[in-house]
Amino acid sequence: MSAKAILALLKLRRAQQEEAKADLATANAVLRREQQRAARVRRDLGDAHLSDETMAAWTATVARRAALVADLDAARALTARLESDMGTKQAAWARARRAERSLERVVERHELAQEKAALAADQRALDDRTVAEFAARARRRAETGGDRP
Repeated sequence: MSAKAILALLKLRRAQQEEAKADLATANAVLRREQQRAARVRRDLGDAHLSDETMAAWTATVARRAALVADLDAARALTARLESDMGTKQAAWARARRAERSLERVVERHELAQEKAALAADQRALDDRTVAEFAARARRRAETGGDRP
């Protein structure tokens, strides 16, 4: 796989990870909002008490209480579904993050391999130059017939 392809794939993985992260943040905000609404309904339900008022007032209180209980049940059900959805989104974000990180490691290894290959090529060039210089000196010494440098 070429470096260009790896970098393109890494860019895609990062975008997927960011999208999963945004989905997780949105789900978290919706969950918090529903939890707050459920807490409000619970408070309101606690404030709705029966009194010795007239029968019409008593009926209104009972109806209000029934509506609050239904609202609380709906809020609890929605909160439970959102918590489950939150877990799914968190898992998706974690998978996207792992995929991005593993690709980052591939890129790092590829860059290290390229750097290592470049250093090896430089070393070979230095070695070849050194060998050539020694050979040239040896030839000069052989041509001059002495041990002079």
